[in-house]
Parts: sequence; structure tokens; C-alpha cells
Amino acid sequence: MNVSQIIDGKISKVRHVMEDTAEKSSVTLNTTIKNTLSLIATRDNSAMAVMDENDVMVGIVTEKDIIVALEKDGSDILSQPVTSIMTANPVSTDPEAHCKNVLLQMIDGNFRNMPVFDGDTFGGIVQTLEVAEGKLSEVLEENRKLRELIGRLVPAAFYCTSADDVDQVHAKMVENNLPCVPVVNSNRVMDVIADYEFLTLIGKDDVLRANVQEADSKKT
Repeated sequence: MNVSQIIDGKISKVRHVMEDTAEKSSVTLNTTIKNTLSLIATRDNSAMAVMDENDVMVGIVTEKDIIVALEKDGSDILSQPVTSIMTANPVSTDPEAHCKNVLLQMIDGNFRNMPVFDGDTFGGIVQTLEVAEGKLSEVLEENRKLRELIGRLVPAAFYCTSADDVDQVHAKMVENNLPCVPVVNSNRVMDVIADYEFLTLIGKDDVLRANVQEADSKKT
């Protein structure tokens, strides 16, 4: 085993976040738009895979597709087969795909639902919100571990709280050559502030003071 395998094991994957299953996640070529809409209305997911007679996916239809069709052609569209409005040959993914990569695909392709296949077997549809939450939880966990690590490396004498004066904390950082300091609450590291973030805030404060002084001088 090498380090890359350890890293890969920590990354959120589609199988970790997808709640949908293959059951009731697809319709056939001849299913009407009306019946497809009825199925979507009973589920949390907002899309259906369209399967041919050999159970091979040929397209995907979403709630948005139906709404757009209704707006364009009226209620008569409801009696037509779902193939008339589906997106053919949609991008699909697999359960082991990383949430970050799937999310980027969805953003680039401007779609919110992606069919998931384990080999040739249809497994359901994953949604943008699910993969986004997967990536977010990964980031939060990484940040938590980073905060804990910095909390161990930086001596407790240099911890600060959210109520501490910015200039005093930054002066202590400069004096002790610290690139960052933990922010604690009840002895728990809640955040980590880097030196450049202090400089940005101090710089804004200096500009504000200069503007106030200039305004006062004009009054006199």
C-alpha cells in the first residue's frame, strides 16, 4: 500500500452520498410524460433514466425538461412518450467516482442529475446536492483535522479568542515568528487565523482611520 491509497480512502465517493436506488428510478421508452411526472412526484429525486427493451439506458428526463415542455407546447405534451423530451446519452458515473469530480462535471455540463452505473448495472441517480454535501463534509473534516494539528503545534500561550484585540495578537505573532494562531473557545480550537488575514484586516482599519482623520481635518 502506498500513500495515494490512503488518500483515496479518505475522499468522499458517490456511493457514500447517493440515496437513490435503481428501484423506481427508470421508465421505459413508451412511458408517457404524464406518467413520468407522476413517478417523479412520488420521489425525492427529480429525474428518471429512460431504458429500452433490453434495459439499456438511452436517455434521462428531468422535472425541468417536463416544465419546459409544458411551457412551450401546453398540456397536450403530457400524452406523448417521454422520449420526445428526454436528453439522449446522458453523462453517467460510477459508485467509486469522487464527489469533487462528479460535481465539477455537473457544473460544467449544467445539469443536476447523473445516472450511476456499477459496470453495466444501473444503480440509480445521484443529485448535485448530494455530491456537493459529500465534498463539503470532506472539506469540513480536513479543516477539523488541520485545526487540531495546528492547535498541538502552536504553544497554548499564543492561542487567542475572538474577543482579543487584533493589533495585540498580530504583534505577538510577529514577535514570535508565527505564521498563524488558533482561535479557541472553551479550550477547543474553533478556527485558525493566518498572518495575511490579520494584515488584511489591519490594512482596512488603517484606511478607515485615515479617511476619518482626513474628514476631520476638512471640518477644521
